[in-house]
Amino acid sequence: MQKKHNTHDSGYKKLFSNPVIVKELMLSFVHEPWVKELDYDTLERIDKSFVTEEFIERESDIIYRINFNSKPVFIYILIEFQSSVDRFISLRMLRYITEFYEYLISAKKVKKLPPVFPVMLYNGEKKWTAPVEFGNLVDKCIPEVYIPDFKYYKIAENEFSRETLSGIKNILSAVFYLENSDMKDITNEIKNIVNLIEREKPQELRLFRKWIKHFFYGNDEISDKIETSIKEIEEVKDMLSTTLKKRDQIQFQYGIEKGKHEKAIETAIALLKDNMSVDKVADITGLSVEEIKGLKA
Repeated sequence: MQKKHNTHDSGYKKLFSNPVIVKELMLSFVHEPWVKELDYDTLERIDKSFVTEEFIERESDIIYRINFNSKPVFIYILIEFQSSVDRFISLRMLRYITEFYEYLISAKKVKKLPPVFPVMLYNGEKKWTAPVEFGNLVDKCIPEVYIPDFKYYKIAENEFSRETLSGIKNILSAVFYLENSDMKDITNEIKNIVNLIEREKPQELRLFRKWIKHFFYGNDEISDKIETSIKEIEEVKDMLSTTLKKRDQIQFQYGIEKGKHEKAIETAIALLKDNMSVDKVADITGLSVEEIKGLKA
């Protein structure tokens, strides 16, 4: 699919500015056992004020902080929009990380540097052929021990089959599904795409709607069709949420009333044991005379 980079890239930046989407990326598309043990409740995005102006101007560099076994870990995500494959992208990523470390050393006075997990997300059409290991870019004419050992984690959207994405069912699987779809057949894919996101919460659905606008910029007809389907899901979820809230309120109120009534019965039984008259017990507890007579029987 031919991509319109300006608005499309901006949509990606907004998408990955949301911690929920980053969590989905890590848990659904990073096949490393240890990422499941990260404390995603601590996931927070940090700014890029510590890097050079070149990196500040780049829209595609995102960095998050998260705890792993109570220690800070950083996730560096580089979103690669270029249609051509950058063979030396591992050098770019390594440079970013070293600048980040320089910042920590000078500003935070750290004695030990925290780990940074580098993730490269590629949404181009060509097959990704660049080495993921930096060492493969260096002529090994000297012992390898003196060559920097660095590797990034590759997520290439065009390497996922529709069957795989259909089994994941979240915002990112829908995004990747759309990226891999032919625009000519996109109207036939709407049902499949909506099916991928129907479990998402209203807040994430609204985020996906915004991304759709960027992705289909200039093609309002398709954008509107998908938006209409998403709105229907949102309306159902909102109705369900409202119904559940009302149910919880009723159950809570009933619990209070039930508790009061049970307490009144306990009091009435105790007063009757003290030979207090039925009328007097009714005045004190608020129970009916007939109910108190039933307790006395």
